[in-house]
Amino acid sequence: MVVLWVWIGVVVFAAVVFVFCTYELVWKSRRLQRDLERLTGLSQSLGELQTKVAATQTRLVQAQSARELEQ
Repeated sequence: MVVLWVWIGVVVFAAVVFVFCTYELVWKSRRLQRDLERLTGLSQSLGELQTKVAATQTRLVQAQSARELEQ
């Protein structure tokens, strides 16, 4: 009878561990998906910012060139 209770305990423990691990994997995959979406948005914002910085740099060089030509 003790062996039966031990086996039942092992099966219950294995089921709990399996359910917990499944929950953790689902939770972490959802969290990583949200993080990926956030980072994708930040990457797009960074690309836009880099474009604006390049345009500003070009205008600055043009302004400096124009000022040098005036002098």
